[in-house]
Amino acid sequence: MSRPGSSPPGNWAIGRLLWSRLIWRHWKKEFRLTLVLILILALGVAVFLSVRLANKAAVSGFGMFTESIAGESDAILRPRSGILEEGVLRELRDLTGSHPIGIFPVLEATGVVGSDEKQGLLRLVGADLVALQNAGNYAEGGAQSFGGGARGGENSVLGKPDRGFVGTSFAKRFGVEVDDVLAIIVNDRSVDLTIAGVLPEDPNRAAVPDNLVLLDLPGLQTLSGHPQSVTRVEFRVPPGPKSEEVKNEALARVWDYAAANQFLLETPEDRKSSVTQMSAAFRLNLTILSGLALLVGMYLILQAMEASVVKRRSEIAILRSLGVTPGQIRSAWLLEAIILGLVGAVVGILLGRLLAIGMVGAIAQTVNTIYYQTTTTAVVLERSEILFCLFFGLAASVVAAMIPAREASMTPPAQTMRQGTQGGGLALLRNRPLGWFLLAVGLGLAFLQPVTMSSGTTVPIGGYLSAMVLVFSASILIGSLFRPMAALLARLKGNVMWSYAASQLKRPEGRHRLTAAGLAVAIGMSAAMGILVASFETTLTSWIHQLLKADIYIAAAGANSVANENTVSEETWQRIAEMPGVAGMDKLRRYTISSRGGDFFLGGADYNDDPERYLQLIWVDPPKDKGPHALEEMTGDRYPGWISQSMARRFDIELGSPIALPTPAGIQPITVAGVFAEYGNETGTLIVSRQHTSRWFSDTSISNIALYAENGTDHEQLIERIHSEFPFLNARTNAKLRKESIRIFHQTFAVTYALEAIAVIIAVSGLGLALAGLLLERRNELTTLKSLGATRREIARSTMWEGSGLAMVGYVGGILLSFLLGWVLIYVINPQSFGWTLVYRVPWASFLLLGLLTVGAAAIVAWVVGFRNAELKSDRQE
Repeated sequence: MSRPGSSPPGNWAIGRLLWSRLIWRHWKKEFRLTLVLILILALGVAVFLSVRLANKAAVSGFGMFTESIAGESDAILRPRSGILEEGVLRELRDLTGSHPIGIFPVLEATGVVGSDEKQGLLRLVGADLVALQNAGNYAEGGAQSFGGGARGGENSVLGKPDRGFVGTSFAKRFGVEVDDVLAIIVNDRSVDLTIAGVLPEDPNRAAVPDNLVLLDLPGLQTLSGHPQSVTRVEFRVPPGPKSEEVKNEALARVWDYAAANQFLLETPEDRKSSVTQMSAAFRLNLTILSGLALLVGMYLILQAMEASVVKRRSEIAILRSLGVTPGQIRSAWLLEAIILGLVGAVVGILLGRLLAIGMVGAIAQTVNTIYYQTTTTAVVLERSEILFCLFFGLAASVVAAMIPAREASMTPPAQTMRQGTQGGGLALLRNRPLGWFLLAVGLGLAFLQPVTMSSGTTVPIGGYLSAMVLVFSASILIGSLFRPMAALLARLKGNVMWSYAASQLKRPEGRHRLTAAGLAVAIGMSAAMGILVASFETTLTSWIHQLLKADIYIAAAGANSVANENTVSEETWQRIAEMPGVAGMDKLRRYTISSRGGDFFLGGADYNDDPERYLQLIWVDPPKDKGPHALEEMTGDRYPGWISQSMARRFDIELGSPIALPTPAGIQPITVAGVFAEYGNETGTLIVSRQHTSRWFSDTSISNIALYAENGTDHEQLIERIHSEFPFLNARTNAKLRKESIRIFHQTFAVTYALEAIAVIIAVSGLGLALAGLLLERRNELTTLKSLGATRREIARSTMWEGSGLAMVGYVGGILLSFLLGWVLIYVINPQSFGWTLVYRVPWASFLLLGLLTVGAAAIVAWVVGFRNAELKSDRQE
């Protein structure tokens, strides 16, 4: 290090030496391992970030459309149920008096393009186009220009139900231009819509959604069958020195008016928040699941860093013998970890954004199917997300690097140079009493009550903490499986190399334990998700078979989305009921109700009279009377109603509880007569008799028909007759609807399947890295084996058996862990998040396939690693 009589080198000189000899030289020599380290960090960051970004993009498409045209509303008035009569507009104008406040009525409806439901729903918005054209006084940046179509003349759209405007993204999506005609289905009939104009993009406003059509208000009122009605009324105050004073005074009057008439007055942000809150539990659980990659990635990062340390042990020993202190070596390792962490995080951010673009469509489809209609927006990466990813990349890299680096730097040089020492991993993985203690704590945490946020979202904090603690418990206790696995290998007949592999598992090193823990965590979480999916599928299939007893199911176009508002008119469903071969039908009319601080569905049900052929629900708390007429007669002064289990959870309602139901005919008193299981949505459903809802809402249309055919009637032929007479209805047999329901179910879990696969790939990769490090430490043993006649292929086979045994330990431990995690998911997290009761099912066939894939992949990886590392310097010299 220094010449005699000279002063010792300074920290700067030592730093340069460590950088050149310990870090840079290693990166160049082992560039593949360095690249693997970066990719490991990147993958963990990317998976978490992609789910977060896709979540955000999938739900941010919901918004009040007129914000995109005339600026953001100051307030929105809407009914708690049903629609508003236009007479409300005159009352509101009288209330605001001379105040310069803009009042913009809006009507919304749904439609479907052509007959292809895979295109998704269209959002039809009817607004006063003349008022919007003059809305520049109410919003900064001016109003959207509609050309001459909003002012009258030959090409005017005013009052016309078959002419409308679309956005640029809509025109690109459906390949239409101005004056093109597009066939759309509204309710149970088709309309040829002429594109009156394409609204240009304005960088100062939000983009017009790609599923939206803007019509003149009277035109949509005619088209949707809601004359002189609106969905909501928006208020805007023009900017000026007294705008706040005007807004406060005018809206105070509107607030009193809304309270007196059981209306809702809210800001656009309030509305967006209340709607997106419906999917909050789904998005939260998806985000938590994405942490799987982070947790498993931490194990793999630690293993990769240990492999890097092992490769440089001799260099560390030389540096220690030359006077470099342990602190200086750790500082060098810290610098390397920081650089790798930053690079890995940056790559992960780029990769995560790309993954989010591919993932957002699947999440948006699930949101549309189960919660509400939205459109996917561009994936936006915000500064806070970038900072979090950088922080995680740095923290994960530094923590993972410092544990093995500390061990290597503190070990005496002579011991470091000696191969075959047991070490590595985490010391706490040997602390079996701690593992049993954590197991008890994890089980206890599962019984904690959920936390209800101010927004109303229920967070099963105890379930999440329980799952985390159980994972750490399994990481420690899995070490108990090594001796039984070694004994099993020893019992099998094999050669000397087989016994050598068994002996390595009988005395597992720290790296064995760490690798097995990483495998167990990955497999345990993946298998637990398999248990959840299997349990959900079993429960859902049973529910579908119980629920779908009719022969044919009919609905208006767009029935696959919970946001569908299309209905079947009374004239249509009566004509279907009179068709030859029809024995009877169940009818349901669904409405959205805003009450108790949230939205839920109201179903008006009308059951077939045949006591053996009507809807049969799965009961959680059964009513006294389950018959087809049970909901028709009042009990005292209250109407009987059945609620779903998810509604009971959301609003803390139980059997016998009273419900004040807001309707256009006033508040209706309801008594909960029964609680049933429902898996179609987590929003919640209240079912009452349709004869009551028809009166309360002055509405005889229906949303869905369950049709019973006469004995001997060919169901397919009956469907053909229905389609020939009503080509725009969606009619499916019982078998086809069941198949479609299962397809939607699997689509909902598509993202979780990808997360499972990534976790297992990461874990098997970690096994390869661990074996490479172990073989490097056994160079002396390998030399002895080679001198005794062992070939590279025999050593490779021995490594394969060792790796397969190690994979089996991780697999068995992971499966045992999955039983506990599955219990937490099904009996704690799922009921507290969604209010669904599931039947616990273990997918044994999937577990067997998972084991074969894991052990098979591990065997291949281990053989390759063994063959590559069995080549010694003496072999190359020969």
